[in-house]
Amino acid sequence: MAAAKPSKATSRKKPARSALSPAKARLFLAITLALPLLILAALEVGLRLGNYGGDTSAFTTPQIYQGRYKAPSERLGKRYFPQERLPPSPPQDAFLADKPAHSMRIFVLGESSAAGFPYQANGTFAAVLRDVLTDVLPSDTVEVINMGMAATNSYTIVDLAGDVIDQQPDAVLIYGGHNEYYGALGAGSTETLGSMPGLVRFYLRLQQFRTFLLLRNFAAALTSSISGGRSTADIEADATRMESLVGNQRITLGGDAYRRGVRQYESNLRIAIERLRKAGIPVFVGSTPSNLRDQRPFGTAAVPPDSAATRVYDSAGTALASGDSARAHAMFARARDLDVIRFRAPGEFQSVVQRVARQTGAVYVPAAELVARASRHGIPGADLFFEHVHPNQTGYLHLARAYYQAIASAGFVGRKADLSRFAGWSEYQRRMSLTELDHRIAHHTIQTVTTRWPFLPVARQLDYRGTYRPADFVDSVAFAASRGGLPWAQAKVLVAQRHAASAEIDRAVAEFDGLIRDRPQIEIAYSMAARALLSASQLPRARQYLQRAHSISPTGFNSFSLGVIELQEKNLQRGIALLQQSLVLSPDTPSALYQLSLAYAMDRNLQGARSAAGRLAQVAPTYPGLSELLSTLGMSGQ
Repeated sequence: MAAAKPSKATSRKKPARSALSPAKARLFLAITLALPLLILAALEVGLRLGNYGGDTSAFTTPQIYQGRYKAPSERLGKRYFPQERLPPSPPQDAFLADKPAHSMRIFVLGESSAAGFPYQANGTFAAVLRDVLTDVLPSDTVEVINMGMAATNSYTIVDLAGDVIDQQPDAVLIYGGHNEYYGALGAGSTETLGSMPGLVRFYLRLQQFRTFLLLRNFAAALTSSISGGRSTADIEADATRMESLVGNQRITLGGDAYRRGVRQYESNLRIAIERLRKAGIPVFVGSTPSNLRDQRPFGTAAVPPDSAATRVYDSAGTALASGDSARAHAMFARARDLDVIRFRAPGEFQSVVQRVARQTGAVYVPAAELVARASRHGIPGADLFFEHVHPNQTGYLHLARAYYQAIASAGFVGRKADLSRFAGWSEYQRRMSLTELDHRIAHHTIQTVTTRWPFLPVARQLDYRGTYRPADFVDSVAFAASRGGLPWAQAKVLVAQRHAASAEIDRAVAEFDGLIRDRPQIEIAYSMAARALLSASQLPRARQYLQRAHSISPTGFNSFSLGVIELQEKNLQRGIALLQQSLVLSPDTPSALYQLSLAYAMDRNLQGARSAAGRLAQVAPTYPGLSELLSTLGMSGQ
């Protein structure tokens, strides 16, 4: 049989599909690869425009300073405690937005002891150091900016190094180590990412991206919903931050978790200091003293050698009682190192600091050694510490002394010092301006901490805030401030006003002095102190505060008050100029119009006197003394 002929339709060849040219293929591949990146970029832009996650910049320009000053951000703690409603924040030490040509700008990095805990302001060694350097460096504008934050550790120090470099520091001081295990992201913390410091540092760098924040928050919410667990913010509502951050409570000396903490501390210190030194910035890094003599170990292990912690501590006390302070010191230090609840930096950290300082070119500050020499029996104890690691007022003074001596030995970082202006450490302790209110706030804060774990077993811990009853007005204000229900500045004003109303002017002014020391760039506290002094007719003292207030920001009040004082001292032209300024700032103020009319009259400026008096008659026709003034000026018929 002959084969069938193919039909026309089947014999016609299908047209070949045109192949992509190499150029088009590359373009198609590029678009395919770039599309996810473009989507991520668009998402990042959208999240930034919507300010997702808020601003966690290290520094801000608060409106109160009108662009002249920067300050550490109150939201900075969100970087390290993203789930907390009220994370810790650094003190609000302001510094000039435009750095002066002749200046000494120093940043302090560290933990709660650097931040001045339990004082809410003015207790920091950084502020004392600022006072001393301001005296001995009269040709320089001295700025000491404290970046210390509670419950953080060396991860925060290394994370902030770049932010600090951008602010052109002349030196950086580092004081930390106590929170290395239980601080945020530490080896024994609930806020941890594992045992690889490099991974944790990479995580902190990723937080600058809002897309990463979105993914992180989603993962945290998913984990919480699956586990049914409470967030850090929930825990914080009914516990101290110290308690809420402890994950792996028991960390034995020499164990895996202990070694991870040592590696973490050394790695972060080294990287932070190397970054700063590469930028040409001198670094001063200190050892960290703690209460050895009067703080029993928090915890012991069930197996040797850590079970010896309490026994060694008791033996140290026996040695001290027998007069062998050198042996007692060594044993107290050993008991601290054997303590498996690691809220105090172990002795090995001092060797780490010394080694890193030597290898990176930083200056080692023997803070622990100086504090020991200043302590009773040469062993740090309750004479310089509130509890385990936080110094009292005298203790913070000695920390300032340690860093000052290191800076002085380093030639004041190239600045010319006038040591004859040094006022003495007792004077600098007085200048800390800590009042009864401040000490009471610190007391309540410490009591809140030390009546809970680890100072007491969980079964015996107390609810100090729920059971305490204030003794008097100052104590009630202090208690409210320590609980966080009343801002510190507002507490100072309330107590100052009560003192002023009771004619206790010096006590009132002392509260205002505390506000001034904390925020010397703000006018209002100077003016409030001046009001209290004017009410007591203490004009020379009032004048000093008014002049400072006026130099910062002239207001109707401080211009008027200075003008009246100048008139009383027969400085007629200066008084008139200030009264004129007060009326520009606060138009038609009756008292200013009255005083200006009198001043013009004394200056034989009848037209000016009549003009001011006439205006006063319009705005306050019943003002005391106005009718007599009008009569004297020949205006009684008006």
